[in-house]
Amino acid sequence: MELSPIGLVHSSIRSRSDMPIQGVSAEVEIFQGYAAGLDGIEENSHLILVCWLHQADRNVLKAVARKISNDLPEKGVFSLRSPARPNPLSISVVQLLGVREGRYLLLEHLDLIDGTPVIDIKPYQPGWDCVFSATGHDRTEKIQKMKPADYRASLIREAANYHGEVCTGVATGVRIAEAATRILDCDLRRPDLVVTPGADPCTTDALIGITGATPGNRRFRYPGGDSFVLSCSGKEVVFRLLDLPDDVDEIFAAREETLFECRVCTRPIEDGPFLDPGI
Repeated sequence: MELSPIGLVHSSIRSRSDMPIQGVSAEVEIFQGYAAGLDGIEENSHLILVCWLHQADRNVLKAVARKISNDLPEKGVFSLRSPARPNPLSISVVQLLGVREGRYLLLEHLDLIDGTPVIDIKPYQPGWDCVFSATGHDRTEKIQKMKPADYRASLIREAANYHGEVCTGVATGVRIAEAATRILDCDLRRPDLVVTPGADPCTTDALIGITGATPGNRRFRYPGGDSFVLSCSGKEVVFRLLDLPDDVDEIFAAREETLFECRVCTRPIEDGPFLDPGI
């Protein structure tokens, strides 16, 4: 088995300990001898980048998600995204922002340190590569240990990946999700969490992207009113939107009570979502 690097990562991050969870904007240089392989790459908004984690420990089979917290349970490396593993290949989905001089790729959300060897590049194709119905472990404990800024960044990425951009509606959905996570004290992708949408389609998209709720999996219910409702294990949180700012940054900076009225109520699980038309 022989692997030959086709390029290198150029990043402002030079230490793994300094890398943000969501990565950074960075550049990948493709060596001149492989530049012809980039023909047509500008037609893709996202790429799959395969790299060799040259500083990773290859003698590890169990690890902890230390980027989140050192006191999370230890797991096998094949159930984690840890760089430490027998064959330290990274597979990253990155956004292509542009191509410079025919062989320099400007990328977003790149979580690879400066000097990482690039092994391969493939176009990301949503019809094949996105499995929106995929499930994983309950992330409640991990979310509880995340820094608020890191959790918000993860919600923004999930919402924008589904909707396509970060608009005011998506920002509102993220703020609703933050509040719902705190109140319901659970991972919003839990299979028993149900979303009842309100009137704004962009906020609805954001909550679909964050929760994974769809009409087909019976976690997304109609009809919706003016309020957004998230319910789980007999508890429901009803969000009635107020007059919202027209700026994304202002929505993220605002106090929750200026964005929406929030009411928490309990009902037997079999009763289904509770909507109070008087809210």
